[in-house]
Amino acid sequence: MISNVYSYYLSQYGNKYNSKYESHTKAQLKNMSGKVMKINSQTPAYKIDTSEDAQKYAIDLKENARELVIIANDLTDKKDGSINYKKAATSSDPEAIEATYIGDEEEASVDSFDINVSQLASNQINISNFLAPNSKHIESGSYSFDVNINNLTYEIEFDVEKKETTKDIQEKISRLINNSNIGLNSKVVSDSNSNTALSIESTTTGLTNDNKNVIFSIQANDDDYDAYSDDNSVYTKSKTLINTLGLNRVSQYPENAIFSINGSERSSTSNDISINKTFSLSFNKTTDNKTVHIGLQTDKDSIADSINELVTGYNQLLSVSNNSNNDKFIGNAKLRKEFINLAKTYSNQLNSTGLNVSEDGHININKDTIVNAADSGTLHDIFAGLTPFKTALQNKAEDIAFNPMEYVNNKIIAYKNPHRQLNDPYNLSAYTGMMFNGYI
Repeated sequence: MISNVYSYYLSQYGNKYNSKYESHTKAQLKNMSGKVMKINSQTPAYKIDTSEDAQKYAIDLKENARELVIIANDLTDKKDGSINYKKAATSSDPEAIEATYIGDEEEASVDSFDINVSQLASNQINISNFLAPNSKHIESGSYSFDVNINNLTYEIEFDVEKKETTKDIQEKISRLINNSNIGLNSKVVSDSNSNTALSIESTTTGLTNDNKNVIFSIQANDDDYDAYSDDNSVYTKSKTLINTLGLNRVSQYPENAIFSINGSERSSTSNDISINKTFSLSFNKTTDNKTVHIGLQTDKDSIADSINELVTGYNQLLSVSNNSNNDKFIGNAKLRKEFINLAKTYSNQLNSTGLNVSEDGHININKDTIVNAADSGTLHDIFAGLTPFKTALQNKAEDIAFNPMEYVNNKIIAYKNPHRQLNDPYNLSAYTGMMFNGYI
């Protein structure tokens, strides 16, 4: 059951990057620990629902709540806690070059620029000799060879049995390379005649600084063995294996990305670069001698997108409680009611800022109201109306992220002594375990 739940977490949320707001100081961690202890001291002893559905439900609540907290933090002015909009990068050709703003949100002005990409960075690909898959070119015995990559040498060792064919050996080498985690990916490929070969690719791109024209090379274990004439020497067997299979045949040499910014040519070993700690760029294809303009969104577009991001985070968390499959949990109705009441409490302020609250608590955005406010100079009124809603929403999301188990089917075993509240170390694990991403 634990394996299924962990697999669910990885498939749904494992590909998300950690935010800068998830790195904490000692003081923040101490405060977080104190909050968990306080929750624990005030909570009755429960028999917790540990079913697979309950764990998935808690994961959905926690991860969507965490995401909403991150969004709210991104939109919070660090000086007074009011709502603020995020700056966003734009690219005149996002299919060729994707742009992300990574600079300081409080920076007064950001220079735009034109960029042209004439060549993408590429990795190294080795395609070995194509051989009949059922052939037996390699004799049985123990074999090894060296892989040189990033100025490090790794030894690959394996045994060949009499019954193994060429394809069996190719698949074995491919598995060993993939499992070694040395920066190479390998697979067995076929040609039009159904002959098979090994494809070995580097995970990195670009040329190294030591003027080598390859990222990796495969060679016999030790050149010192070259002096020996014994056909059974380690070096002779290793060299025969490499030459027979053609492991060191380079079919694509690595190249650097070549681009120019405002007419000044530059190069990079990667297709992902940063410019002046302000923009992060990803090159997807060459621009065919056309320049791509990189800059910032207009204020009104950034404002509309920022408000939309906050509303989307809210609606996404609300959708977990609105999922009929979760109605089996007693706390789900409570959670849904809390969100609907929160939205309706601020419905007047939300409606005046172009956000309409529906009966089920979902919020819809009227972008025209926001854009018109930007054009008329009344954005201050929109931010003033959204700030208390954002703060209340952030506080609620933090509570859910701390203790999502509150909303599953927990059966009360014993109430705490109201005159002397103490921490229950056994009950604490239910909250502590849900604070982190490792669901075990």
